[in-house]
Amino acid sequence: MKLKRILGAALCAAMLLSSTSCLRFIVRNRSSQGNDTSSFEYDISSFDFFSSEEESSAVESTETEYGNATVGWFTLDGTFFQWYTPGNADTCVQYAQSPTEILTMDVFDCAAIKEQTGVDFDALTAANTKMYQLEQESKTQNIEKLTGAREALGQYPAYQVYCYYPNDDQYLVTWYMDSPDKTKVYYVAAEFRSTEMSFFNYAQTYKMPVN
Repeated sequence: MKLKRILGAALCAAMLLSSTSCLRFIVRNRSSQGNDTSSFEYDISSFDFFSSEEESSAVESTETEYGNATVGWFTLDGTFFQWYTPGNADTCVQYAQSPTEILTMDVFDCAAIKEQTGVDFDALTAANTKMYQLEQESKTQNIEKLTGAREALGQYPAYQVYCYYPNDDQYLVTWYMDSPDKTKVYYVAAEFRSTEMSFFNYAQTYKMPVN
């Protein structure tokens, strides 16, 4: 099972990582230290802090939606501004409260990815690709708490991948969700410092486009 995951991830990774830096996020240079890694075969829900059911209740509702009909929407307050990371795909949309507190949305076309890679692409494959990428990076970078989980984002079933960069005091939490017709994979991510843990709640307001 693990070999199949790695082979599928390796085939998808080159195409995914070259198509959008949303999947890479804003990763600074980090030194190589001890790592604590896991994958979807292990430790499925070991980090209860990121339980969406518990965290989403703390989100204050507002009337302002940020996003578009391609990638979806967040419901955010007026403290956010649009953010742009050079090299992102045209579909990638980002909003931030600061250079270290950033929300990201993107979408991937399953048929187009299969045509380029030969791999049947879905949310689980996308999440495993992210896990594979971070596992490889953890060999040379200081990455802790790397974990994959089946964890809903708001009302949507999702595969979650998260980790912590101690050198920058930065969490990265990502979700991958299949569209109802299985033709797209929607991607949401939140990046924040440990002093801003409540920022995670904003991601819980995500609303998927109607296919």
